[in-house]
Amino acid sequence: MAKTVILGLISFFLISFLLLSIGYKFQIKWLIFKYYEETPTGFSTGGSVIPFIIAIIVTFFIGESYQKRQNSK
Repeated sequence: MAKTVILGLISFFLISFLLLSIGYKFQIKWLIFKYYEETPTGFSTGGSVIPFIIAIIVTFFIGESYQKRQNSK
């Protein structure tokens, strides 16, 4: 169980990092997440959470696949 959680966390961070890197390198707006200050009275956040959603979905399938392999041994 602990290995599945660790694998899931590593997968989530790696996939998120790769998708965000691709977004920044090729200027794909729906793969970019920016945090910036817009006014002196506050902060504004802009960007897409789609890379994180994709990473969560892919991580779920990776975890399920890993769990099935562990149970079949």
